[in-house]
Amino acid sequence: MSIFALTFGIVPSGIANAQESNEESDIKITDHVVTDKKESFTIAMDGEEVDYKSTKTENSFEIETVEENNEVHTFTYTKGDDYMVIDGEKVSIEIDTEVESELTDSSSPRLLKASVWTPKYMSTGSINISKTVKTLGTLVGVIGGAISIAALSGVTIASSAIASTVGHWASAVGLGTIAAGYAFNGKVQFKQYRTTGLVPTKYGKKLYAFRYQDVRAIGTIKGKKMDKQLTSVGSWFFNSKPY
Repeated sequence: MSIFALTFGIVPSGIANAQESNEESDIKITDHVVTDKKESFTIAMDGEEVDYKSTKTENSFEIETVEENNEVHTFTYTKGDDYMVIDGEKVSIEIDTEVESELTDSSSPRLLKASVWTPKYMSTGSINISKTVKTLGTLVGVIGGAISIAALSGVTIASSAIASTVGHWASAVGLGTIAAGYAFNGKVQFKQYRTTGLVPTKYGKKLYAFRYQDVRAIGTIKGKKMDKQLTSVGSWFFNSKPY
């Protein structure tokens, strides 16, 4: 998972040849490689470097971070579990769903005159995790893990989201704060919408289509807050096979 800047934005699959650097602080992300199943990069901050590597399957992922002193941290998760294993410790993951009443007004003129493709709000979900972090490698892995869990749940997230999010967050917090050992409380939050009506599929059958919107990484540590949008509007998908 990688996040931050030099150039913020979507990084296509493959290798990002240029260095990414954050104008707000001395942070660089280099050697960023993204494929369907793997992602790796190096993040450098305040004279320290961390190598990040993740491997995922359809139902699980494993993340490894290696710091300059060869300190290694591992993060693993299997879809359906209510915990992530961090360096052998089970850390609870809370998956919540709520309905924001202000977004459910079905009597609005927009929905009354809507086409079948008009998005209709259904619910807001979040994946929450709390973990005391003392090193940049742990912070990178925890944030990357939360984003990866959301992705396993079907939430559409750009391939560059982890690198850029970690970069912004590390820049705001600073290594001094991390080294003191503070609890990181974070979540990935997303809103689910469906089409107002049944829409055609290429198989002739009509179904409701669904998509995620306003996917955000939100967190706090020692009073410092992060709220970064990862995806504005995702792609439509069907919850069942259209045949």
